[in-house]
Amino acid sequence: MKLLIAAGGTGGHIFPGLAVAEAFIASGTGNEVLFVGTPYGLERKIIPTYGFRLLEIEARPFAGQSILLKLATLMRLIQGILHSVGIMRREKPNAVIGMGGFTSVPVMLAAYLLRLPCFLHEQNVFPGLATRLLSRLAKATFVSFSATSTYLKGNLEHTGNPIRKNLRAAHIPKKGDEFAVFVFGGSRGARSINEAILLLLPYLESYKNTVMYHQTGTDDYEKVKAGYAGVRFPHEVFPFTDSMEKYYSLADVVISRAGASTIFELAYFRKAAILVPYPFAAGAHQWKNAAHVEQVGGAHVIANEELSGERLHSVLKELHDNREAREKMARNIGSIYVENASESIVKGIAKHVS
Repeated sequence: MKLLIAAGGTGGHIFPGLAVAEAFIASGTGNEVLFVGTPYGLERKIIPTYGFRLLEIEARPFAGQSILLKLATLMRLIQGILHSVGIMRREKPNAVIGMGGFTSVPVMLAAYLLRLPCFLHEQNVFPGLATRLLSRLAKATFVSFSATSTYLKGNLEHTGNPIRKNLRAAHIPKKGDEFAVFVFGGSRGARSINEAILLLLPYLESYKNTVMYHQTGTDDYEKVKAGYAGVRFPHEVFPFTDSMEKYYSLADVVISRAGASTIFELAYFRKAAILVPYPFAAGAHQWKNAAHVEQVGGAHVIANEELSGERLHSVLKELHDNREAREKMARNIGSIYVENASESIVKGIAKHVS
């Protein structure tokens, strides 16, 4: 059986797609996966390193564009559909799944025109425009959050969000009574978070047994590293890490953005969180993700425009001083995690494909 996965743009679409691909390959001898993406996103860099083929089509985001750009995007959409039809006729997949985002649109429309079984996965609480438009065409739409069912039509299955296999590899035991904080803003970093942490550092001198792990992103690394010079508590500052499971495991509290993949990783590791939603995320989806987690008692949310060292200190000090409160938050965020999301999606596809 051959599965075509449309996944592109950001890691939030790509990594769940890779997790589904790995589960699909493991589910049956002779199974094959092909990815379709664009030349513009992270897929060109990431997907081939996992050993999967990537074919590229023309696709661009639609929301938020000017009228002229929208017209140009529609022309490229037609081009992308035709290209996708050609790929499917040549590759002959048995099923197609779109992982959300603009890359999914031409691929899903091509699959529908060719009468191929097509599926969607939506990572966020509030579905993107592509998913809202395409869910009626899909055999099933797999959702990460149960709350997403409020916004979509069609056959919905609550599977959770797939977690990368390497993140699930091992839990690393904490050291003693350290209060460890892990800060990251995604693979490229988040400047507003980095700057707020630099303003937080003087407050941290009064915390007991504190250690900081800070992934800065490449652009801010030198500045942030210099900002830690002279602090009297243990810390690690690095531009990027391939060992996220290590720092998740060591952390008592994580300060991060609120992408769906990050939230489900926090849920898997059961970590209390301070979430700072990216203010320019399409459809304010990070804000809605964060608000949902805060509602279930799994995180504190700080708006990007309200972020400061003093604001972080007011929240973090409470978590430092109240172990019971942060352990309760950890249990609460853990409640949204769904086991075996990748395998559930693969089974969901299989039951609809003859």
